[in-house]
Amino acid sequence: MVDRSREASPFGSAGVVDRSDRGKLRLTGDQALWFCDQLLSNQVVNLADGEGAEALLLTPHGRIRALLRLLHNGGEVLMDTEPDVAGEVAEFFLGRVFATRVEIEEVTDELGIVSVLGPNAEAVVGGPLPDGEHASLRRGSTLAAAIERPAPGFDLWVPRDEVAPTIERLVGAGAQHATAEDYETLRIEGGVARHGIDVDETFLPQEAALERAVHFAKGCYLGQEAVAMAQRGRVKRRLRHLRFEGGDARTGTVRHGGEEVGRVTSAAGRFGIGVVRTTVEPGAAVEVGEPAATATVAELPGTVTGPSLPSARELREALAGVGRPGVGP
Repeated sequence: MVDRSREASPFGSAGVVDRSDRGKLRLTGDQALWFCDQLLSNQVVNLADGEGAEALLLTPHGRIRALLRLLHNGGEVLMDTEPDVAGEVAEFFLGRVFATRVEIEEVTDELGIVSVLGPNAEAVVGGPLPDGEHASLRRGSTLAAAIERPAPGFDLWVPRDEVAPTIERLVGAGAQHATAEDYETLRIEGGVARHGIDVDETFLPQEAALERAVHFAKGCYLGQEAVAMAQRGRVKRRLRHLRFEGGDARTGTVRHGGEEVGRVTSAAGRFGIGVVRTTVEPGAAVEVGEPAATATVAELPGTVTGPSLPSARELREALAGVGRPGVGP
């Protein structure tokens, strides 16, 4: 892929890209949020109108089936996820409705998403605009949702037949056309992993550095026990951001001290995203691919670590009266 500086990128000012291939769901009914809260990893039952959140749909063993963004607005819950995943998620949800007052439909072909990203995005889109990550605001047939990753800006949810006119209006206001390849470069530079590319169904949330999409104190949800157990220990691998030195980023095997410790799965410009053993600390230099390129390991931007929970041994000792488990903030 061609290496570009941020200044040369359409997103150096305000880039507009059609991301309508994202999978999309619409949930309606007075128990829609409650229904989501029972199944998903984040606490969403109390989302106010205009608020949103990231959440994970997990397997019973705590592995990631889908990364979802939820937008609660105007009495409905909209979700977007990776292309070709929405149908599978909708089918899974429908099989668990039972007597819940919720209706679920896939709206991938009905709605488009136009992303406007970059420091001038707000001026190009024009107000009024939502304030705060995942916040949303309706403007006629458009739902504007604020985003922070891979760059600050807005996702505009519009009817499919309004995608092209919306893009032309934004370009007329000063935005630059951006391609899917431009966006892919931006998301790798910004450290946003993709399910199906960097993460798959073998990953726990902690391995994927997605603790921000988990509420560790909420009630039961699918996969909760496995997630809690992982939080009480230390995972052996974690998704990382790699900055390459003196050459283009590349995918391939990661080595540290002559030992294979992971693999880079996405690469663009000077950055890569890949899974690396947690024995390799952030700041360490590693070698990637053949011929070897040097890169520095870092946490993915925007990640959090979650609370410190007592280990199984500490819990047993506390129950036996030997000690008391400490829970960090």
